[in-house]
Amino acid sequence: MHYPIMALFFHYWPIVLFVAFFGFLLSRGASKKREELAARNKADAGRLGMDYTPPAEGEHRFSGTTRGVAWTAEVTLLTSEVADGLATRRSGTVRYTRWTAPGAGTGGGELLLMALPDGVRPPPATAGAGGFFAGLAAKAAWAASQVYIRLNFGNARADSLTLTPENHLPLPGDAFGSAFTAFGNRPELLERLSPPAREMLLKARDARAAFLWDTQGLSLTWPTAHIKPEEVAACAEYGALLAGLIR
Repeated sequence: MHYPIMALFFHYWPIVLFVAFFGFLLSRGASKKREELAARNKADAGRLGMDYTPPAEGEHRFSGTTRGVAWTAEVTLLTSEVADGLATRRSGTVRYTRWTAPGAGTGGGELLLMALPDGVRPPPATAGAGGFFAGLAAKAAWAASQVYIRLNFGNARADSLTLTPENHLPLPGDAFGSAFTAFGNRPELLERLSPPAREMLLKARDARAAFLWDTQGLSLTWPTAHIKPEEVAACAEYGALLAGLIR
């Protein structure tokens, strides 16, 4: 009964062996490339005055001090498989660069800025303002902010926040106010966003950097995996300049 299977095995074993060996070579080649990237990043980061730790689980870590601001950066580039239904799966890529300056915290209070897509008008700051449909828009903005925080800053940071729907802050009707929506439990934090700081944020809006400022520090998350140390250094320069403007 097992003879046909054994016969097939003896007939095709060279092909099976070739496939296994080819897979081994691919795996070894990928491992070698990762080691070369880690060595190159460590050397380049050192020349730029930064520390670099290669990924243990897909996350590159950088740290350094820029303009007197100590910071850390997490860079993630992962391919994940997501189920869309009973028999449908798709591959997605998770990528971001998350920069945090722990020493540049608010000292008390939380402020979240969400960049609005082009053509989207800012929702009203209160659910009751502007009638029924405006109220729905305000509630939708709050729900979007919760997803936004978790995607950009992680579940642990999101769970530590105390923001509520009532913390939706009104922004002026200028270019900055039309480009962002804000949530904060201390409105005076908006006043610490000086005109130069607002101009910096507005100019960087197309890069879609997410902004969160609380007692744990100032955090910026870009939806791009900046693996090269010089790219991380540019993010750190931007973040340090911004931190200096809002102190």
